[in-house]
This record gives sequence, C-alpha cells and structure tokens, in this order.
Amino acid sequence: MKMNLTVSLQINARPEAKNRFFPLPFMPLIALLAGMMLCLHSPAFGSDNIKRAEAHVAEMISTIKAKTEDRSLTKEETVSLFADIITEYFDLDGIVRYTAGRYWRIATDDERKAYKELFVAILTKSAAEQFGQLAQLDFTPTTSRARGDKLVLVGGIISDKSGKIPDAAVAWRVTTVAGKPAQIIDIEVENISMLKTQQDENTAIIRRNGGTFSALIKELEARQKSISGNASQ
Repeated sequence: MKMNLTVSLQINARPEAKNRFFPLPFMPLIALLAGMMLCLHSPAFGSDNIKRAEAHVAEMISTIKAKTEDRSLTKEETVSLFADIITEYFDLDGIVRYTAGRYWRIATDDERKAYKELFVAILTKSAAEQFGQLAQLDFTPTTSRARGDKLVLVGGIISDKSGKIPDAAVAWRVTTVAGKPAQIIDIEVENISMLKTQQDENTAIIRRNGGTFSALIKELEARQKSISGNASQ
C-alpha cells in the first residue's frame, strides 16, 4: 500500500501501480495536518520517551493549525510554512541519506547537495499545491508504543470527511535519543514504511540507469518542472 495523497488522494493505491514515483511519500502526512481538527489526547501509558514523542507530534500539528487558519496565505507562504515545519520537526538529513540507500556513499558532495535541495523543493511545493484537498482529512490518535529506548511510534487513524477515501492506520516514527530533540524519521501507513518505500523507488531508478546517482537527480528535476508547470496552469 502506497500513500499518494498529494497526487491522487488515494491511500489505497498499491505499490505496483503505474506512475509510482513520488519523491517524498511521507510528505502527504505533513501536508494533511494543515487541515486537521484534532488534539492528541491519547493516554500516556509508558515512558517519558512516549510522552516526548507524543508532545513532539502534537506541537507540530498545533503549529501548522495556528499558521494555516489564515486563509489569506499565498502559495509562496504555504511553501515556506512547510519548509519550516520539515526543518523543525523532521530529521531531514537522516531521511535524505536513507532514501538514497547505499548509493548515497557513491554520490559526490555536489550530487548530495542537489538531491537534498530537490527533495525539499518537491515536498514543499507538492504540499502547498494540494493544500485545499487535504483539508478534508482528519487524524484520530490511538496508541503510542516504544521500540527500544530510542524510538517511539505515535499511532492514529486518518479518515476522509467526504467519505471518498477509506480509513488508514498511520504511525509517526519519532526518535527519542537522550540529550537530543525528538525528531520524526518516518511515517508508516498500514504498517508500510513510507521511508523504505521511497528508498526502494529511488534505488530502482539508479539501478535502471547503470548505478549513477545523477540519474535520480535528473528524475527529480523532471518532477520539479512538472509540479511548477501544473502550478502555473
């Protein structure tokens, strides 16, 4: 199951479907928060790490809600908002490295820089483009659980107020390393890691092109142009 809300709003799309490539599968979850009406009142069952992770996700959601209630936001302001959210609440450097897979090691410094910039640009622009549609989605918190002493899954259910999309279970993966701020590293949708899904997609693109990292960058550049073209229509 692949979550592709920013393109088709179909959370039941299968990974083997055509046109799979979408550079940031965890981005739709960031974007949908802008329209959520929720409070994280899930019981604090466990450790301080669970409380830290829940508080981190709740703070992010509150921040987005507070800033997006202003319907006068321009497209540029919305893009800037999501860029700030990603930088503040997500382990962006870790996500960028992981989604490139083992090919990150062979990439030059310039290629790494270009990949990260494209990654963020596509994420933020796509989120801004789908802002209105995503307002129909709600998030209901369920149960959070610790995975060791450095990771917490903050669980919940996404539902569509229009009834067009079936409910889906999601879990935010939040790192809770002692002495460091909590950070989101992944989102699971129906137990499928969006981070791993994206890594698989990216490495497949590189393999099809002789193992060259530049092929992934070209694919992202084409995607960015496509988004920019759609926005201008």
